[in-house]
Amino acid sequence: MISILVIDDDIVLRTTIRGFLELQGYNVIIAENGEDGLEIARRFLPDLIISDVNMPGKDGYQLKEELSSDEITALIPFIFLTSLSEREDFRKGMELGADDYLTKPFQTKELKSAIEVRLKLREKLISKYNREQKEKKSAPSDYGGHVMIKVKGTPKFIKFSEIKYLQADEKYSWVILSNGEKMSVSRSLKEWEDTLPGNKFIRIHRSTIINIDYIEKLEKWFNRSYVVKLKGEKDNHVISRRYYSILKEKF
Repeated sequence: MISILVIDDDIVLRTTIRGFLELQGYNVIIAENGEDGLEIARRFLPDLIISDVNMPGKDGYQLKEELSSDEITALIPFIFLTSLSEREDFRKGMELGADDYLTKPFQTKELKSAIEVRLKLREKLISKYNREQKEKKSAPSDYGGHVMIKVKGTPKFIKFSEIKYLQADEKYSWVILSNGEKMSVSRSLKEWEDTLPGNKFIRIHRSTIINIDYIEKLEKWFNRSYVVKLKGEKDNHVISRRYYSILKEKF
């Protein structure tokens, strides 16, 4: 089910939009301010975000700016809702990366149309990504290769195939091996993505990359997201519907 995050401090409008979208078959998550909206967006990675501009605390512009600064949440389609109609406000939203802009009051058919257009474009991007990943084939020797890391200043060579998953830790990352060994490395997940064989490793969250050879099962988790269980791991890894669809293609 497609999930949509609605962020608005007006409880009447928030409830109205939620009711309408649920009738259209969407799973709706709500937040009453920008701070809560940012936390929910990062946690659940919804398929689309609808946000008011003027809210107490973190406003819609600040919210969009923070989401755009993260390479994962920056890709989520974003629609602004505002009672402002001045040209400069419209331009500001577009410059921050908003995909659409609806001025209050608006008709439900306008909202429905805007959502459908953005979701169709999003599906095209996902399909393109999946095709590119299928076409991207690393040589067999790549996965049989090694990578050199430094653990407490000491160089160490590990096989790509021994890496079960990686987790971000600010400027560092944790490398978890198949034998249970866990090491802290001065390397970001973006640097790991540029190093690891693309046909075996995939990012499932802004802070996690997994080796698909260690996937034991994929399961739906409530109505908002999914979980990946890795072999030999007690805890599951939560992923969004978007990353689930990408991972399903690989797995």
